[in-house]
Amino acid sequence: MGHFSGTDILGDIKQSAMPTSSGAVALPILYRDGSMLVAGYRIDIARAQAILGDLPFEPVLILGRALVLLTVFEYRDTTIGSYNEFGIGILVQRAGTSPSLWRILHDIRKVEEVGLFVTNLPVTVQVAFTAGVELWGYPKYVTGINTSFGPDSVMTTLEHEIVVAHSRGFGLEMDGIPFVTFTRRQNRLIRTIVEVDHRVRFGGASSVSLSIIGDGPTAATAKALGLDTVRPAFAFRTDALKAILPAGKDLGSIKT
Repeated sequence: MGHFSGTDILGDIKQSAMPTSSGAVALPILYRDGSMLVAGYRIDIARAQAILGDLPFEPVLILGRALVLLTVFEYRDTTIGSYNEFGIGILVQRAGTSPSLWRILHDIRKVEEVGLFVTNLPVTVQVAFTAGVELWGYPKYVTGINTSFGPDSVMTTLEHEIVVAHSRGFGLEMDGIPFVTFTRRQNRLIRTIVEVDHRVRFGGASSVSLSIIGDGPTAATAKALGLDTVRPAFAFRTDALKAILPAGKDLGSIKT
């Protein structure tokens, strides 16, 4: 699924200015360099569904459990500046649909009824907050996020909320996969395909520790999902992140 591997996806991108309350932002946003950690948790379906509430989504079942992704980003070079980001999302399908897992794994881009519903996405700078909320509906807020991506370990602190640690493990290296997100903007469903052009290395899932150190929106979600009580099923990281964040596709009104 690393569709663009071996090419420079950032080379010939034409950007267009989109207005926000903090000034114009050129889309797509280009991510030229950064580090990323992703931990994938298999969670009880009822916990995931409780977070989704009355939204018209159902968790995608993988061997009888829901998949939750915890993500940490250290963006060192982007077209809106450098910043850090911390995310939680649940892999969902639109209620009443039943896409095959094979189709999803083969190319999630083409399965329009499936995406990662983003529940929390705090960031460290105002421009990322404003653009994320107004253009996509991402559930962002501005806070401190300290990241340390060392050769063999990662340490992240979401200020007053969560501490995550990861140690390098032995695992496969492969092309990165796109992030396909669902968000709600003014009660309309937005689906966004974030293409990537980097390699990721799997490993170290058993080393991941997540500690809730205080209160906050993301800590509340992590606690409700039980992320502090289980180990992830997999983890991977990259230190050569490249990505393109375009405008999302409006799929219509969300009926709850």
